[in-house]
Amino acid sequence: METRNVVDEPTACCAPPLDPRVARRFDRIAGEWLDADDFPDMVDVSAGLLDLLRDATLRRPSVLELGSGTGGLSVALLEMGATRVTGVDISASSVEVARRRAADAGFADNARFELGNAVEAVAEPRDWVILDRVICCYAHPDRLVGRAIELAGERIGITLPESRGWRGPVNHVAWRAENLWDLLQGGCRGYVHDVRRIERRLREAGFERARSRHVGLWYIGVYDRA
Repeated sequence: METRNVVDEPTACCAPPLDPRVARRFDRIAGEWLDADDFPDMVDVSAGLLDLLRDATLRRPSVLELGSGTGGLSVALLEMGATRVTGVDISASSVEVARRRAADAGFADNARFELGNAVEAVAEPRDWVILDRVICCYAHPDRLVGRAIELAGERIGITLPESRGWRGPVNHVAWRAENLWDLLQGGCRGYVHDVRRIERRLREAGFERARSRHVGLWYIGVYDRA
């Protein structure tokens, strides 16, 4: 997996498709849970984002999660008060686990998980759009961030490896090592993108940072429409 800050990205119309090895990687991971009696635990980064979204209890938003994985964060938002959730993920196994998770939690009628590339999937606008640990899967994330901007009525929540401060150099070294190992194993590439660039794109679209935090080497940000 190549690690780099992306400075000059192609326009939305000519950005390359998502590496198909991403789907294979997460199919392999999620496939271990297809016949299990329980579900994967939410990782610390996703739990950190959930903690910044606790006003869902009062705001009761509709939510779209682009890159929803096995549905842990989406279902937790339903449990917290979200009215409905739609998730899109490129991994068929992850989508199947997410559907089963929602049904097991009693939200079969409030949750819809679909197979597809987040930047291409047909989706209706929602109050909140979530990009949790998915930006780093795209070599050129402009289309993904732009899609979130198009579909978010009130809020966008993101998590991605931090590129600023002391965490930036550490992430570059750590991801370069992980990427090399993944490539040797036939895995996919991951990217440390310029957080300043992404924040600037959100700000230009009218989304201001409402709250943020770090979990380890990861940045978590919540941006509300001004």
